[in-house]
Amino acid sequence: MRIRTFISIPIPDTTGLEGLVGDVRLTDGAKAAPLSQMHMTIRFIGDVDDRKVPRIERCVAEACAGMEPFGITIAGVGCFPNERRPNIIWAGAEPGDILTGLSERISENLVAANIQFDDKPFRSHVTVGRCRGPVDPTPILGRYRDSVFCEFMCDHIDVMRSDLGPGGAKHSVLRRVDLGP
Repeated sequence: MRIRTFISIPIPDTTGLEGLVGDVRLTDGAKAAPLSQMHMTIRFIGDVDDRKVPRIERCVAEACAGMEPFGITIAGVGCFPNERRPNIIWAGAEPGDILTGLSERISENLVAANIQFDDKPFRSHVTVGRCRGPVDPTPILGRYRDSVFCEFMCDHIDVMRSDLGPGGAKHSVLRRVDLGP
């Protein structure tokens, strides 16, 4: 059986993102991401044979070996690919260097394990909305560009399953990989 998988860091308390997500919800042509599923995708894998999931889990565990818990700040907003033609409205995530290093280690392990994945360059962010057609993100960007939404300690990385349905994607944890001793 094939399952849709990705590797992520969950946002444990989304209270600070409520205003931003509410404004995205009120923006014509934009669909807000559910607060209950807020996460930072470290690497999107896509559809894989479920028998490969243990190999994916090992790749993540090996990439996290010896890594201590670290602080993450969710702050600022922007758009992919750009503000004039937004497809995604995002909140930024720091420290980008630690998150990028983690993504690169996981990617290297996935390549070594012969696991195909989406190899787009990693950008540390949380997707807060998706755009359907022309959207003017200017009010959101102006209001939240310098905002700090939340800070938390990242003490684990999740290997996730995503089931697509008419009401949107439903996410479930396949394995939690703890950081630290």
